[in-house]
Amino acid sequence: MTVALNPRIRVRKAVPADADAISNTMYDGFSIDAMHQLMYPNGVSDDSRRKLAARLFPPTPPPPNEGERFIMVAELLPEGSDDPGEIVAFSEWTLFRNPRAEEEWNVKEEPRTQEQLGEGCNVHVFNAFIGGLHRKRREHMKGDPGLVLGTLVCQTNRQRLGAGKALLHWGTTLADELSLPLFLESSPFGYNLYRQFGFETIDVFDIPVFDLYGTVKREGQNWGELVALEFAGPLAKGCGRSAIMRRPAKSP
Repeated sequence: MTVALNPRIRVRKAVPADADAISNTMYDGFSIDAMHQLMYPNGVSDDSRRKLAARLFPPTPPPPNEGERFIMVAELLPEGSDDPGEIVAFSEWTLFRNPRAEEEWNVKEEPRTQEQLGEGCNVHVFNAFIGGLHRKRREHMKGDPGLVLGTLVCQTNRQRLGAGKALLHWGTTLADELSLPLFLESSPFGYNLYRQFGFETIDVFDIPVFDLYGTVKREGQNWGELVALEFAGPLAKGCGRSAIMRRPAKSP
């Protein structure tokens, strides 16, 4: 597809000095998401922000079976100035160039702990939701080569500037150059954008929010009622829906 990009948005590889800005962007961007609000019922603590920033740039690279990791940021460049840009969005990608044996990919994910996630995070909700999404991805991707989009988020006051589109363009271009499929788990907010880039729904993850947590949908919240209707049908009352999506590999 032809993508019209905002010339004031620049995509670059993140560096450790960006960690705090990326952490703040992530928690701000997801603050409107109902599941995020359940995971951080009293807001995101400084401890959680620091621990995410530390996880972004670990001192040692991950083992080969966990893939190559890319953290990319989108900067909004000041108009008519050479000053540095403002980080307004970021994305995290994992590249698997080669097939993996089942003992490498079919591994139970260890639940995250309070120490890892920081003060104020509801660890039970985090592991049920994020762990469930990751499990769905493993079921579909298995050990196949591919590029995985783990996170894409934009600051709430910098949306509709094309930052998310620019980051997606970076990832889809890389996948096309390597003739690899892409995989992601979509929140209700990103679903339509991903479809514009050729992603197709291959599964859904419906979590019974009311039954598990007693939470009732508030006015203005998006629980995914319009996500993947053609694939999975209407969303059951009291549930939230995420979509598991795949973009087919382009022929060389």
